[in-house]
Amino acid sequence: MKYDTLIMVAGLGQRMQAGCNKVFLSLDNKPVFAYSLEIFLADNDCQQIILVGRADERIHYVPYLSDRVIFVNGGAERQDSVRLGLEAVTADFVMVHDGARPFVTVQHLQELKKQVNSILAVPVKDTIKKIENNHVVETIPRELLYQAQTPQLFERNLLVTVHKRAVETGFLGTDDASLVEAFSNQQVTVITGSYTNIKLTTPEDMLLAENIVKEQNK
Repeated sequence: MKYDTLIMVAGLGQRMQAGCNKVFLSLDNKPVFAYSLEIFLADNDCQQIILVGRADERIHYVPYLSDRVIFVNGGAERQDSVRLGLEAVTADFVMVHDGARPFVTVQHLQELKKQVNSILAVPVKDTIKKIENNHVVETIPRELLYQAQTPQLFERNLLVTVHKRAVETGFLGTDDASLVEAFSNQQVTVITGSYTNIKLTTPEDMLLAENIVKEQNK
């Protein structure tokens, strides 16, 4: 399956408290976003990689741009950025990935390509409580819950359509799968991801990421 990839790198990363975009943080002497970029570059089925980020940060990506890697200005919200990135997609299929999720693997990509309109996800480990006014009102059955990850693979035309509907209705989803769920009859298939495929959000995540890199380098 030939596809294009959107790597979302526009986040401010305020919870990281790093004073800069978290995708630029150094992880074993390499910026966070470069890890997933290299994985997609290694996949010959990936025709084009579109880095979607802030216009004022484009200069940081210039050394990584090539005939296969381009940069597109993002929007105010992640959802806006995906919609803008889709305008540059030429393949029939597209993967959408978080630039702050450095530990996607080649195996993840291979598994996703077996099933169109699919996402990576892992079962929730903890007991989940629904809280109202600081009181527990419900314990949600854990076996029904999964943590969604990226990449997420969709038909390009499907993703374009649901993003258009989201704009028309003012709907703001938490990921691209949520738009497909809301505005199409297409079922989204879950592919088992990995608990190491973490999204770096807080300083504690960086500590965990450093340990993952150490293990991988052994």
